Order: sequence, then structure tokens, then C-alpha cells
Amino acid sequence: MISRTEARVLWFCATVALFYLLFPVVVVMTVSFSSSKFLDFPPPGYSLQWYRALLDEGWLSSYWITFQVGTLTALFSTLVGVPAAFALARYDFPFRRSFEALLLAAIIVPPIIKAISLYLFFAPIGLANTVLGLVLGHTVTGVPYVVINLLATLKGYDRDLERAAQAHGATPLQAIRTVTLPVLAPSVLVGAVFAFLQSAQELLVALFLLGTVEKPLAVRMWEGVRISLSPTIAAASGTLVVLALAALAVVALALRSRRRAPA
Repeated sequence: MISRTEARVLWFCATVALFYLLFPVVVVMTVSFSSSKFLDFPPPGYSLQWYRALLDEGWLSSYWITFQVGTLTALFSTLVGVPAAFALARYDFPFRRSFEALLLAAIIVPPIIKAISLYLFFAPIGLANTVLGLVLGHTVTGVPYVVINLLATLKGYDRDLERAAQAHGATPLQAIRTVTLPVLAPSVLVGAVFAFLQSAQELLVALFLLGTVEKPLAVRMWEGVRISLSPTIAAASGTLVVLALAALAVVALALRSRRRAPA
């Protein structure tokens, strides 16, 4: 049991670490409400003009592309990741460990390597500079999030629930669809949310696969930083912060539901 002094030291260290991590977010959110025409911190005054500018300067198309790509990425990642997680959790097949390593490599490999390789692969088959190409590129990184989250739940899942359903006349597939998947739904949702978030904030793959034709939000923000330092960039970043907070709230609710689910 730790002493009161040690507890105070731990609380102090945790507070300092939290402040260090959140300070950039606080700065961006504060500047996004600035009345100045430049990125000044602290701002001389406060205004909503830069959020209104997101509507006036054609940013809505970038938001729509980002939402479209992110939603399709989450859907494709779920459709591929759920069967993959079941296969890894329940079957012992050749090169199983290698397959798990490849899934982790999709997250670990530097984005620039993925961007170049995906462009070289997609360009000859006509998928470069298309929304579908970017969705497939982001799905490569999205699938591991679904698999990892679902595997953690499948390892502790009681398969007697499936066997009971089969004993009452359900086929194995019906047992999985009607019994197992509803229990695992929070884990699947968590993986899909993370797949969506990584798609919304990813830059290099989007720049190579779609950035020269249409502008996802991350690409447009990058180009805005290169051209000027308008607080509109901070306002766009603020909307991403709000999106991340909303996604984390969904994840927290899903994890809470998973803890209440039967094992």
C-alpha cells in the first residue's frame, strides 16, 4: 500500500503528463475562436468567424469526402476483420502467426511506405485518384483495429452459448449470427470507430491516392498550412477534436456494454 506522500507524487506526475498531452489541443481550440486574422496565442479576442469560414470556403466538400471514405473504411474493415478474427481465434492453420504479424505490420509500417506502395499497386489498375482506391488503402490499416479488438473478446467468450443454440436446432452460422455477434457487437463497434478515426486523420495515403483530384480534410488542412497560416486551419482542427471526443464517447459506451455482456 502506497503512502500519502507517494500518492501525491503520483497525482502530480499524472497531472503534469496530462497537461503536457492536452496543451496542444487547448491551444488549437483556443486559436480556432480567435478574432485575429493570424495564428496568435493567446488570441486578442474571440469570434466564430473561422468556423463560419469553413462553410464559406468550400470546406464542406472535404468534410463530405472524409466522412464518405471513413464510413466505407469502417464498413470494409468490419466485413474483413470479423471473419479474420474468428479464424485466428478458433482455427489453427499454417502460417497463422505470420498472418498475425502481417496484421500488426499494417499499423507499424511507416505511412510513407504504405502510401508509395499502394499508389504503385493501384495506379496500373485504375484505382489511383478514386474514392474507392483511398477506401481500400485505408482499409489496410483499419482491419487490424477490428481484429485486435474482437480477438480480445473472443478469447474469453464462452462457446457453450453457441453450443446451446445449436442444441436447440440452430446451424453453426445461425448460432454465430443470433447469439455470438450480438454479444461481440461492442468490440466490433470499437474496432470500426478506430478504423474511421484513422481514416479521417490520415494524410500521406490520402495525398498519394486522392489528394491530387479531390481533397480529404487532412489533405486540405496540409495544403492550407503550406499556403497560409489562417486560423481556419485551427477551426478545422477543432472539428476533428470534437469528432475524436464523440468517437471516444461511443467507445466508452461500447466498452461499458461489453463489460456487462455475458462471458
